[in-house]
Amino acid sequence: MYIVKCTEPYLQQLVELFEEYRLFCGFEQSKPETTAFLKSLIGNGESTIFIAIDSETDSVMGFVNLYPCYSSLALKRIWILNDLGVSSCYRGKGVSKALIQRVQEYAKETDAIRIELKTEVKNTTARSLYKSLDFTIDTDNIYYRVSAI
Repeated sequence: MYIVKCTEPYLQQLVELFEEYRLFCGFEQSKPETTAFLKSLIGNGESTIFIAIDSETDSVMGFVNLYPCYSSLALKRIWILNDLGVSSCYRGKGVSKALIQRVQEYAKETDAIRIELKTEVKNTTARSLYKSLDFTIDTDNIYYRVSAI
C-alpha cells in the first residue's frame, strides 16, 4: 500500500468508493453529483484528498478528505478531517490508520497547528482508532450548528 494525493486519473475509483462511503453514512448514492463534487474539489484545490492505493492492483483502498481552516488567533492553518472511508474489501488491513498517519505528517509539512474531526458517539471503532493515534476529545469547547437549508 502507498498513499498519494488524489489526482484526476484516480477520480472514477474515488467516486465509486465515495458512493460506498455515502451509503454507509446513510445518504443516497448519486454518482453524477458525487463525480462533479469531487472533480471540483480536486480541480480547484478546495480540499486535499489522500488515497491509499493497493500496490498490487493499483486500486483505491481508502481515502481521507481534508478541508483547510485557519486560526485567526494563532495565525496558522488547521486541517478539518471531514471524511475517511475505506472500501469494504480492505477494512481491517490498517488503511485508515495509514491514511490518518499521512494526514498527521501533512499537518506538520504545512505548519498546521492541529487537525480537527468529528465522529458519531456510537462509532466506537473510529473513536478507538483516533484515540490510538493521539487524538483527544475537546472538552473545552461546544460544537454548535444550524441548518442553512
